[in-house]
Amino acid sequence: MSSLQVDHIIRSVARLKPMPSNVSLILREMSRQDITIDTLAGMIGLDQVLTALVLQMSNSVSLGYSRTCSTLGEAIMHIGLQRLWSIIITSSATGMMKHSLSGYRLGAGELWRHSLVVGVTSAWLARTLHYPDPEQAYVSGLLHDIGKLLLDQSVLSNYSTIVDYVEKYQMQLWQVEEKLIGIDHARVGGLIAEHWNFPVVLVDAIRFHHAPSLARVNQHLAAIVNLANFFAEDYQQGKSALLSFQFHPESLNILKLTPAQVQTLKSKMKASGIFPNG
Repeated sequence: MSSLQVDHIIRSVARLKPMPSNVSLILREMSRQDITIDTLAGMIGLDQVLTALVLQMSNSVSLGYSRTCSTLGEAIMHIGLQRLWSIIITSSATGMMKHSLSGYRLGAGELWRHSLVVGVTSAWLARTLHYPDPEQAYVSGLLHDIGKLLLDQSVLSNYSTIVDYVEKYQMQLWQVEEKLIGIDHARVGGLIAEHWNFPVVLVDAIRFHHAPSLARVNQHLAAIVNLANFFAEDYQQGKSALLSFQFHPESLNILKLTPAQVQTLKSKMKASGIFPNG
């Protein structure tokens, strides 16, 4: 049965819409040295969904932005080109992540809120630990659980058994998914990232955020996301038996951190006020 479920899930990834051509065009234009704010605002302004998303994110208190931006030009200048790149490259997933997930017992917006916390925390950890690309960490953290979107119905069908394994045998969710369904949400997330032609470094960070040492090109990025997910428990509002916050011990080896240093980092982040209501 697992083999049939896995085949169905992999086919569902292939059926996902590819990254929209206008998004690909904007990302290509952003790589040019001579790109201007006005040009970007004009291109983004042709898409109502992207326009709303950029304005919404630029005015998001949860991302540390307190100033109100009413135009695209203001929003782009306020958040900067690096964060704009993050918003554009994740735009295909943003709407889907705000839906409810019956299998994981997550209400509308709960997956998005958790993912946003992990994304922001990943970027904060990247800066604090001197990782060279905090925006890369932000995107990886924001999309780390995207595979749950396509695994949700399989989890719903196996919910009681999955909860039993998690609670009785103290197994992590991704391990139970792999055992009972044949594939876990992290691997599905990596397949989605590949489908959207994301760089391998992002694919790996999503695919291996529960097992960072298996990442092919950048174990540090996967380890940062793994640790950020652990930190996110302090800011979790809803409760679900299928939310897993354990960090993998290998993350500490990869990042050269001791357990005491991890606790110090958690306290430092909380004191920074990065999440006003945290």
